[in-house]
Amino acid sequence: MKYTFTITKLAVLSLAFFVFTTYGCSELSSRNSSLITQKSEINYDTVSIAIVGDLMCHSQQFNLAKKDTGYDFNPTFAPVKKYLESTDFTFGNLETVTAGSALNYTGYPMFNTPVQYLDALKEAGFDVLTTANNHSLDRGFIGIEKTISELDNRGILHTGTARSLADRNASLILSKNKTKLGVLAYTYGTNGIKIPDGKGFCVNLIDTLQIKNDIEKSKKAGADVVMVFVHWGNEYQRFASDSQKMLANYIHKNGALLVFGSHPHVLQPISTTTDFTSGFTIFSLGNFVSSQRKQYTDCGIIVKMKLVKNLTTGVVSISKANFIPTYVSTQNGFRILSVSDAIESFKNKNVNHLSFTSSLIEQARIKEVWNETTTHMTNVNMGFTALEE
Repeated sequence: MKYTFTITKLAVLSLAFFVFTTYGCSELSSRNSSLITQKSEINYDTVSIAIVGDLMCHSQQFNLAKKDTGYDFNPTFAPVKKYLESTDFTFGNLETVTAGSALNYTGYPMFNTPVQYLDALKEAGFDVLTTANNHSLDRGFIGIEKTISELDNRGILHTGTARSLADRNASLILSKNKTKLGVLAYTYGTNGIKIPDGKGFCVNLIDTLQIKNDIEKSKKAGADVVMVFVHWGNEYQRFASDSQKMLANYIHKNGALLVFGSHPHVLQPISTTTDFTSGFTIFSLGNFVSSQRKQYTDCGIIVKMKLVKNLTTGVVSISKANFIPTYVSTQNGFRILSVSDAIESFKNKNVNHLSFTSSLIEQARIKEVWNETTTHMTNVNMGFTALEE
């Protein structure tokens, strides 16, 4: 009887153990998995950004935008609005001033653009505009003052020019959830226009010591990651100069993760390491909009990027970076088209699509732009490839 009881007892215990391990451990494992997932969600913060190049306004652009009641630039950005407004922050280089009609609207070589241009940028989804470039002083200090006032009136953040020393020294910090981005902007010069006496603060010129100090100041102000916009390089050259590369390396070594270039009016490829950790540079984002029609100046890109902050360590890294090739159509006014959208629209004869163009010349050029841009900008090893949205 004792032997029989022992066998029965062991059988019961074995069954109980089986039930516990099969169901209890499964439930425990499920709870642990849920806790791990929750912990992962809590410990990481993601910020999405979009960046474009030069936002120019030649006289041909504002002349075509003129209406009986003023100016309307909204059609220019409508085809790509969905890409610009879909991120947490969207950036561009405002390469003109908005100093008012009393100072005359002009295009190249000294720009002054109707203020409705800013309305269209706001409507399209731009959050931050950099204002340090070679056209910052095209209407003198008053042009800087009025442009900044108009940006402030529309709630568009900005950096690169300033109305006072206190404004210049204030750090632009963008906050999203628990991540903070510091934004800085500099230019190589102002086309020979002298900076007014006593107002050296009004335009951020490239000065390595100043850049280093500004990065440090931005981080002390709470920035988890610093992005630097630099107006530099040689116009129409499709590859970065040695001086651009040296300055980019210097900026990264002094603590900025991201460097975005403008001024050449054509695209220049990226520079980065295999894991983005030591810095990500696009030497030139090209023209986002202008009236320039020479090959390579009629196109640009929208960079789409995701930044991830590890809330435990505080480290921000790049989790994803891609680009959308764009083309400036002059059919029916100036319109910025997504190249892939445009190809799809005329392939399907979708005449109602915002990116459609019936011009056979433009259709052929758009196909060329896709090949030119993807060949020039793609970095397969880094996963920096064109998005076909």
